[in-house]
Amino acid sequence: MKKYIFLLTFFFSFSLSGQDLYWYDVLLDVNLGNAKEFEKAVDDFYSSVEFPEDVSMTFSNIAMKGQDFKETHILSFVSPSSNSLANLRASLSGDNWENYLDIVRPYINTARTAAGNASLTYNQEEMNPIGQAWVFKVKSKNIPAFSQGFSTLMETFDFPGFVGLAQVAHGTSNGENVIIYGTYKDLNDAFTFGPKNDAEAKAFAEFGNLIGDISDFTQTWTRVKIKDYN
Repeated sequence: MKKYIFLLTFFFSFSLSGQDLYWYDVLLDVNLGNAKEFEKAVDDFYSSVEFPEDVSMTFSNIAMKGQDFKETHILSFVSPSSNSLANLRASLSGDNWENYLDIVRPYINTARTAAGNASLTYNQEEMNPIGQAWVFKVKSKNIPAFSQGFSTLMETFDFPGFVGLAQVAHGTSNGENVIIYGTYKDLNDAFTFGPKNDAEAKAFAEFGNLIGDISDFTQTWTRVKIKDYN
């Protein structure tokens, strides 16, 4: 399960063996003046949670985003088992849970959740601490072509860390339903992301032309890991 623990949001991965991964994200807009207190409360609570062996959670701050993206933090739960993930979510109840909510509620302006599944990933052993999501609106009939285009791109492009493609099944916003998610080991890798040679540039151009006809790119955002829990 260690290889999954850096996934967001999304996280956001497709298994090369064909086994889906299921994810559940909690995105929170936290008062900046209370960020440290909020982060301590989250750590105190989830450090005491007994996670199933096949479920993990990554707690991150959202460091870079567009002006209309309000959320500042994300709690990303992921598992290869939908049942295990659902059972963990159902277990978050009782007095300890209510006490935790009472502590963090004053620090939070807004909260929303999203969930989905994924079935195609690359470089799963390189789940680095910085993650970036590219978010798209894709009509359902065009998702297979979008996925195939991404797969073709990855035959040529050497991404520096984990990268994968996922669909949002619950909690979509304004029709955004497909996410490409990649991770970087540091900010330098994030800043220098892109094609490194003519072959990669050609593959990028072909992928861009394909998805430009069948999707709308809506936003990108970047998170930085605070801590993993499993």
